[in-house]
Amino acid sequence: MTKNEVCAGRQTIRVFGPDGSEVGSTYPKRAAGLVKRGRACYVNDFAIRLNMSDTIQNSEVIKMDNNMNIETENKQEEKKVFKLYFNARDWKFNRDCSQNVGGRSFMEGPDKGLAEAYMIGDWQYNWTEIVSETLMLPKFTDCSLTFWLNGGENDRNDEVCRFEVILNNDYEQRYTYNLNRNYIQPLKKLNGWELYEIPFQTRDNEYTQLKFVAQRAYMTVMTAKDASEYAQFEDNPDPFESERPQRHNLIFDDGFPKNSWYSTDALQKKHGLAKGGETFRENGTGCSIVFGGDDSAQMKDIWKKMDDVTEACESIGNFDAEEFIGRLRNSLLEALSDRDDVEDVDELVDRVADEVQDALADSVDDIRDAIEELSDQMEELKDNLL
Repeated sequence: MTKNEVCAGRQTIRVFGPDGSEVGSTYPKRAAGLVKRGRACYVNDFAIRLNMSDTIQNSEVIKMDNNMNIETENKQEEKKVFKLYFNARDWKFNRDCSQNVGGRSFMEGPDKGLAEAYMIGDWQYNWTEIVSETLMLPKFTDCSLTFWLNGGENDRNDEVCRFEVILNNDYEQRYTYNLNRNYIQPLKKLNGWELYEIPFQTRDNEYTQLKFVAQRAYMTVMTAKDASEYAQFEDNPDPFESERPQRHNLIFDDGFPKNSWYSTDALQKKHGLAKGGETFRENGTGCSIVFGGDDSAQMKDIWKKMDDVTEACESIGNFDAEEFIGRLRNSLLEALSDRDDVEDVDELVDRVADEVQDALADSVDDIRDAIEELSDQMEELKDNLL
């Protein structure tokens, strides 16, 4: 067993209780002493497991940062749930895999902040794997791993984009999760990234290793926080998602190959959409129509005039001529009932009704003129877009 002489002055040995829960860390010499006295046993080069829950006092174990960001939550019947969060620094390329390609680096995440990520695989047949350290988790415990994912698909539909959970080093009985082709729906889609929270159960096992596998497509896995931390961000999936043969990939400037038939420019032209701009409107296909510059100002002017026309039409449509004339006749009859020198009430009402009708006709003419002006502007805008 390795003595960890290089790090002898640091607390580098993780300490687990008899139930598999992590209770802290200690120094290599202290760990060796506990094992020698029969109070603990080695799990691996960097971890020991206590034989009794009370064999070590609180003063002998100092709490360490949890490198795997493991959090526990109490659920019904006091059942523990381990929530794990991908942290690129706790992962490494699998030494048993000879074709590994890729690397770890900081990059801009979906929330525009810098975070560490692993970009693994390529468009070729290089089978690439990254693995976590061997975790010691309690038996029969529900767990989950949260991470951001980008890419992992190609336009030939022959890629490998996979997450695996290996229990007690039994590879044949591993859990396999395909992360491509919508086999598993993400919790959120944000700026080309997809947020996943993959559940698994330890069953009658204690030792767990996690693995990501990629082939025939660049795949990027990024550090993530709890899903609740991203609640303020609204989903913004790719508007052409249903038409593209592969999802967004950081390897391209705008997420997709520029000169392909499924590039953003090509699909915008297919749907008759303008390129660039600042103003967006939803069309009948569910895609965003983009306007910009002078076109945007012209469209805003058109929408305002159309609102005015709609309001005027509603006012005319709500006008009840018969009810108005009836009220007018009754009011006149009541006001002139005591007078003998006035002209016939019906003649007076007819004259007022004619004036109202003329006013309505003028309003209709104004609306017709406004609609013709809008039509001319729409034709001009159409010519500009084409």
